[in-house]
Amino acid sequence: MNSKKIEERMARWLAKINSHPFSKREEDLVLLLNKDKVAWERYGKFYDGWTFEEIEQLLNAVREAK
Repeated sequence: MNSKKIEERMARWLAKINSHPFSKREEDLVLLLNKDKVAWERYGKFYDGWTFEEIEQLLNAVREAK
């Protein structure tokens, strides 16, 4: 993985894999990258300070972990 930020997020998500499936996280990240207004209103606060490149890297990490 390319950054500590992504590693930390993946570690948290892997710990919750039974209650929060990666397929839903993948779907949400795709919506964010597509600049979906509703997704940004709902999830944008969790990505404050993140670049689109970092979100894309996180999406790739999620896809690799599936």
